[in-house]
Amino acid sequence: MQFVPVKQLLIALLLMAVSFFASAEPPKVLASIKPLQLIAQAVTEGVTDTDVLLPPGSSPHSHSLKPSDAHKLRSADVIFWVGPAMESFLPKMLTSTKRAKAVSMMDIQGIRLRSSEEGEHHIHEHGEHHDHGDYDPHIWLSTDNARVIAREMARVLISVDKENQTLYQNNLEQFLMSMDQTDTRNCEKIEQSGKTPFFVFHNAYGYLQEQYGLEVAGYFTKNPELQPGARHLVSLKGQLDKAGATCIFREPQFQPAYIERLTEGLSVRVGVLDPLAENIKSGPGSYAKFINQLVDNITSCIQGTVKKNDKLS
Repeated sequence: MQFVPVKQLLIALLLMAVSFFASAEPPKVLASIKPLQLIAQAVTEGVTDTDVLLPPGSSPHSHSLKPSDAHKLRSADVIFWVGPAMESFLPKMLTSTKRAKAVSMMDIQGIRLRSSEEGEHHIHEHGEHHDHGDYDPHIWLSTDNARVIAREMARVLISVDKENQTLYQNNLEQFLMSMDQTDTRNCEKIEQSGKTPFFVFHNAYGYLQEQYGLEVAGYFTKNPELQPGARHLVSLKGQLDKAGATCIFREPQFQPAYIERLTEGLSVRVGVLDPLAENIKSGPGSYAKFINQLVDNITSCIQGTVKKNDKLS
């Protein structure tokens, strides 16, 4: 019986360990909603594909977890989500998902949180206590917030996968540069179209409005899952009557009949805004494409109403 010298044995074990870590799989990354997936994919490009929890057509306001969702959550190493004010179905499940590092984007340092009641904004400082219900959770509709989110995603991913640190950092830099280009492009488009007030389906676009100086005249409902109150609808009907030729925007996830009733006989152009990026394919440049699409839909509708008003006058 031959004995392997201790030195050779240690070298063999060391080589095995190096081989194991070199071939270790990258982390499994899961985003709760499509817009977060688009930002995360920009950071993970070339390392791994970020998966998304909510299927197309689902609303994070009312989604019910399925067994396949639970499997995705249990399998993930890193989970990026907005916060309990948006995905109210997630907190309980996350407490039982021990292996994953879950990060709520409404709680990260530097994120801009707007009041859910007023047009004011608030900067949440690290360690500051706040009630999520006081703030608008649609944080991904600001490119400034997207920059903060991408930086945090890169930081978290590097903490669990140092082997790919350089890739994450390079991807982050590319994403930040693309946000500068996106803002320049969209500011120019809005300047060309003018800032005519328009109406949106639900109260979700405050961050986009603040980012680009847009003017939202009103919204059909505060909560897309609920029928708006009679007082709100009467007030909105008065606003629509006074607006003349104007733009209103639906969302693909909801088709309420009261929009037709309120706009019947009025001179309105109907467009679509999708805050959940349902038709955007995930890729490194997809978040910029998503924001550009929102701005393009708004500006093209505004330009149409301006031409219509010119003809009427």
